[in-house]
Order: sequence, then structure tokens, then C-alpha cells
Amino acid sequence: MSLVAALDYPLHTLPAAALAPRLRVVLLGCGTVNAGVLAGLDAMASRIEIASIVTRKPRRKGDDRFAWLTDITAAFDTGPDLVIDGLPDCAAAEKALALAVERGIHVISANKAVIARRPDLEARARRAGTGFAYSAAVGGGVPVLETVARLKAAGETITHVRGVLNGTSNFVLGLLEKGIGFDEAVTAAQAAGFAEEDPGADLDGLDAAAKLALIARAAFDIAPDAHAIPADSLFDISTGQILGARENGLRYRQVAELASGADGVRASVRLIALPEDHALARVENEENAIEIRCASGTSVVLNGKGAGQTPTAGSVLSDVRALLAGIKAG
Repeated sequence: MSLVAALDYPLHTLPAAALAPRLRVVLLGCGTVNAGVLAGLDAMASRIEIASIVTRKPRRKGDDRFAWLTDITAAFDTGPDLVIDGLPDCAAAEKALALAVERGIHVISANKAVIARRPDLEARARRAGTGFAYSAAVGGGVPVLETVARLKAAGETITHVRGVLNGTSNFVLGLLEKGIGFDEAVTAAQAAGFAEEDPGADLDGLDAAAKLALIARAAFDIAPDAHAIPADSLFDISTGQILGARENGLRYRQVAELASGADGVRASVRLIALPEDHALARVENEENAIEIRCASGTSVVLNGKGAGQTPTAGSVLSDVRALLAGIKAG
């Protein structure tokens, strides 16, 4: 499969569609992210109605205000205007987003893996005039895709993007620097709500590669195959290497990078020992940091929480507010 494919539709915009002033919403999943989203939607009750919430297992003790379902098709049959996807990368999430697009339902998602793997879903939604937003899929609470869109709208040509894009790997590396064992560090990341039950995508660089693919889509109008992006794994580096680097004034970081040149766009996710005073080396715990450089010499540096409920749910809710703002009342 080719590393990149050209795109032919406008990116990361939401339509000003004339819908009912109060949107019926289906939430896919109610884990860390969507639990925060659900709480935030309370403040939008005049514009939002929860049609149903889909969970993998039946809820014995769910909030009686909502319909708790386990079947995605049944949830979609409740007639939603908007689907908010908080599921991990899985076949059910991909099926749900495809069904939403097929039915002309607006989509807001934090699922970078599915969105990176299926650029056709966004393309179809755009062509149909349906909202398809995923600010939370890159950077958590850091407005990476929004900044890329603003730079392009201002006429800038982006040439280089480099950053720490995975809060889980950064959190784990920070604990390893303190001499904590690998398994203990991963368990701590899971307990803090930064890592999934299976943290492999984070630690192997696949999560950061998927985020790079989405940034490349927004910055360069191409659709990279995330699995074709070379990536280093934390499983291949020893605690001794990390501690040795620290003793020599260096800190290992998982650095994701895009560079546009005469030969096209190059992408990689590498474990690099950086000087401790480097901007990316100073990123702590679950934080993300990213630098975006433009041909004009403009450079933008973004920092913030890249994982966890509050920043990720906050980005989802920002997409909800943007959708509502674009919808004409009455």
C-alpha cells in the first residue's frame, strides 16, 4: 500500500446545516472520555438530548435518565443527529462510524486509529455536507489540528511538524527515569487513566503514528498509512539506557515528526535522547508538546495535557459547541 494518497475534499470544517435546534445524541462508550463528555453535555441541555448510550456490557446500575444499549444498530435506530465516539480502536468503532456516515449523522470522535485508517469516512461525510470532527484525536487538550487549520487559512505553508504526541509513553518514560520498573510504570499509567487496558499502540509508537497521519491530512492534504510510518517501541529500550542517558544530561522522548521536502512528506516516530534543556525533553508526565514550522519562518509551539479525561473530553465538547454554533436554530 502506498504511504500516502491525495485527498480531494476540504478538511476539518463543520457545515452550517439547518437542523432542529435540539440535537439527539448517541454516545458510543461511557469510559474515561465519554464519562467526562456526558457530564459536560449537561450544560448544553437546551441544545442537546441524549438519545442513548452504547456500552459493551449491559449496565446494571445506569443513570435512569438515559437509554443504555449494547447494540449499535439499535442505538442508531433511535434517530440521532450526532454520534460522539469514545470507543477504543476496534471493529465496533469502525462499523459505527461507517454506519453514521452512511446515515448522514454528524460524527465527533476521539478515535485517531479508525479515522487515520479510514480517510474515506471523512471524505464521504464532507461531500454529503455532514459534520465530521476529531479535535480530541490529536493532542488531547492541545489544539493541534485547529492550529494547523488556522495557519493554512492564513495562507501559511507548513513545512515541518515535530513533537511529543503520546502522553502515555511520556508518562512511562518519566517513571522509568526514576528507576521504576517497566511493568509498574505501565500499571501506573493505566491507573491514572492515561493508558488503555492494552497499551501496545502507545508504547509501540502506533498511536503517535496515527496522530501524525491525521496531522499530515490536515497540513499537507495527504492520507498516510499510519502502519507504514517507521516507529520505535519502548519495549526495545532498556531501563539502563534511559538511566544512563539521564546521568549524561539526556532524556529519552518519543518524538513524532513530519517533514515536507522535494521528495514528498517524510514521517517517523523515534525514541530520541535529547538534551535535558530541549523543549521536547522538558515535557513531563502526560503532557504533549508540538512545534509547527512554516515556509515563511513562522513557528508555533503548543504545550498542554495530551491524555486523561479532562483535556480529551474538553476537546470533544469544543467540537460539539462548534457544531451547534454552525447550526441555524429554528
